[in-house]
Amino acid sequence: MHHSRQDAFDAAARARAGHAAEWHPVLAAIEQRPGCWHMTTPYGEAYAVLQIVRVGGEIGYRAVTFAPTSEQRQLIGYYRSLRAAAGNAHRHWLSTLSPVGFAPQPWNGPPRTRPNG
Repeated sequence: MHHSRQDAFDAAARARAGHAAEWHPVLAAIEQRPGCWHMTTPYGEAYAVLQIVRVGGEIGYRAVTFAPTSEQRQLIGYYRSLRAAAGNAHRHWLSTLSPVGFAPQPWNGPPRTRPNG
């Protein structure tokens, strides 16, 4: 298969045209030590901890709420990528910012409850 140089230029232009750089929650992850990140607010307050873990033969990421001691932290979930762990930890944190009952049942899902009570 033979392609012209113009094909390469056109493909690169199409790729750039479809890309919209956006902020992602992984940018809020501050590495504390290799394999451990704290998700932080713009004010520097930690709200989640992401940790590389090995479960069986797989390597992934565990996301938990931030608390001073590990006993006080709550599991958010296990994920296969740092991006997914950060995104879900951020969504979990955002869900704690609005009062329970705000826009009740907007998607006909189960009732929301606040973490920690």
